[in-house]
Amino acid sequence: MSLQHIVDAANQLALEGKKPSMALIKSRLTQPANMRDIIETLKTWRFDPNAVVPPKNTPASTSIDVADPTAALIATAIASVREEITPLRQEVSELKAEIAALKKALLTQ
Repeated sequence: MSLQHIVDAANQLALEGKKPSMALIKSRLTQPANMRDIIETLKTWRFDPNAVVPPKNTPASTSIDVADPTAALIATAIASVREEITPLRQEVSELKAEIAALKKALLTQ
């Protein structure tokens, strides 16, 4: 299970000029999340808002036998894809926040 939706909620709040908190994030979530996951993800987000949150219940890194050329090639490819995905995730979060702000502005007119 990914915790990215918690990070997205925190980013959206920050873009709106609000300080992300446990209660505010919980009110913005589109998927269920337990309190522990929200707290841990919010701590990570506060340290580095651009950090990629690893999926829940999966190791953050795996050991790879570098003696195996195929494994080394796969590891290099994965690292490359992660580097490409990180800014895209941030951009999606920013666009979601911008859409939410525009919707809010339209509704208040």
